[in-house]
Amino acid sequence: MTTYDEKDLINNDYESTTTGGDDPKYIAIRDRERVNKKELYEVIYFCNSFLANHNLKEKGSFQKVEKLLRHPDASKIVMRDALNAFVLNNWNKNLV
Repeated sequence: MTTYDEKDLINNDYESTTTGGDDPKYIAIRDRERVNKKELYEVIYFCNSFLANHNLKEKGSFQKVEKLLRHPDASKIVMRDALNAFVLNNWNKNLV
């Protein structure tokens, strides 16, 4: 499986440190359910997971997921399942 990292992101304004008490190597129930779209490692993980779940491999697809995460219609969506649904439902629309 191809995975991408921070150098493959379009934007560079993510927080590279974890928020209070958050450990990037520990995935608790809350981390499995929610996505902090400001945290570098969470955005990278979400984008790579989406690609893996949908058999996508291109860097452009990784960046498209990132763009959809930052779309205004997704701004209040924090639950992982809802974000996955949003990206999937808008994949073929001309939002980005």
